[in-house]
Formats: sequence, structure tokens, C-alpha cells
Amino acid sequence: MNDGVDVEAALEAQQLLLESNLELAFRAFDDALSGKMHDPVVFLLDCEDAVGGEIARSWVGDDTVDEAIAAQQSLGKSVETTVYACAFPFLNCSTEVPAVFEYLAPVFAVSAPTDGFLAIAVTRGGASALTVPFDAR
Repeated sequence: MNDGVDVEAALEAQQLLLESNLELAFRAFDDALSGKMHDPVVFLLDCEDAVGGEIARSWVGDDTVDEAIAAQQSLGKSVETTVYACAFPFLNCSTEVPAVFEYLAPVFAVSAPTDGFLAIAVTRGGASALTVPFDAR
């Protein structure tokens, strides 16, 4: 994570991002499976975070992210942040994720989890890799 970041607070925020968006994570996972993706890794990107927003903008474009943020903010204070979710195959992620988040390399040095799916939560200037148990639905 970036220097000057409170690592504990960032890890808690990343876990909370996943926990508060489990339905969205499962939807992205299910969509990936229905598209015949092998071992999907679900990304949850906080579009209002510098790092999460930069990644989301590179994947879907500035206009899409700006419109999503505006739509979320119009809902009022009950919404924590704007979250974008998508999935990529574990095999692709095993090289691409550590290139961006070097500290996640050990996660991809082993096989994909069999008791759930891997989720990467990006907020507070960094990312966490968490296993989502299938029974968390």
C-alpha cells in the first residue's frame, strides 16, 4: 500500500467494502460462471477512491464512472461509496494483479480457493484479497 496509509484502517475498509457489497460480489461471480469463466476472481472497486477509481476508469471509462458516482450521491448519505464489480479468470489475475499490487503476489502463487471464490477489494489506496465462502450468500 502507499506510504503514509494507515494499513490497519485500510484493511478494515477493504473488508467492509466486500462485506457490505456481498450481493454485488455474488452477482459478478454468477455472471462470470454463466459466461463459462474458469475460477473467477471478483473485483470490487471503490470508484471514489484514488486507486479504485483509476482502475474503474481504465476499465469502463471516465463518463461511466462519473455518471455512477453522481447517481449514487443523489441517493443521499445512506450510500457509503460507488462500487464497481467485475470478474476476471484467476489465471489472468495471477500475473496482472501482482504487477499492480505486489503484496498480493502470494495469493496468486497458490491455486484458486475451492471453498469459495477470491475477491479483491480496492479502497483506501490499496487492495485486499479475501475468500468469499460459497455459503455467505
